[in-house]
Amino acid sequence: MEAKPVCRKCISDEIVSQIREMIEHGRLQPGDRLPAERKLAEQFGVSRTTVREGIKILSESGFLTSRQGAGTFVSRPDDGARGGSLIDAVLAGNHDLQDVFEVRKMLEPEIAALAARNGSPDAKTRLEAILMEQEQAIDDGESGAGIDQRFHQALAEASGNPVLREMVSALHEGFSRSRAEEVQSPQRQKASLAAHRAIVEAVRNGHAMQAERAMREHLDEVERIIFDNQRGAYSRR
Repeated sequence: MEAKPVCRKCISDEIVSQIREMIEHGRLQPGDRLPAERKLAEQFGVSRTTVREGIKILSESGFLTSRQGAGTFVSRPDDGARGGSLIDAVLAGNHDLQDVFEVRKMLEPEIAALAARNGSPDAKTRLEAILMEQEQAIDDGESGAGIDQRFHQALAEASGNPVLREMVSALHEGFSRSRAEEVQSPQRQKASLAAHRAIVEAVRNGHAMQAERAMREHLDEVERIIFDNQRGAYSRR
């Protein structure tokens, strides 16, 4: 496969985009094995950790399948990793950001509450580890958007509800517009990190109502920041 070097700002999101484009345009076929992480890192001009993050996002979205000891492969239609026609319609749509946030606010506060009620010690430890990764990424000047996506997926996994887990995994690509580079800003990154800390603390302590409230406030704040920034950019034209 041929890959273009990516800029530091885009990193894992651009890797996800490039590999998805190769799959959708037939340059990568179902059943094809991806090159090793080291080779992909050289082709993209990024670290192996960044490649691993991109592969994880694509695996959770159903585009790739990892097989222990064999490698990572493009998913086949019968792998069952992706959703049906409803999910495909969501993924294919160029949806309005307000609509995306409306759906996220319907689902994710309850997911956070369930994570606080049902989360295992291992699930809570994973959330804390992802939070630390996000802190480091932002300190390094990265957007942390891919890690943000993993955080919300880990919450769904911690909820203990397999339907919610699969739904969030399948909808990740549809939700990704609310995390795209053009809607990132230092203000949003700082607000997201603070909100994630509050959510993790509530989940860790088993406080479902606090977790639900923290998630709702988080989504409200991120939505406000995005649209305030967009209005400000429009007024400066």
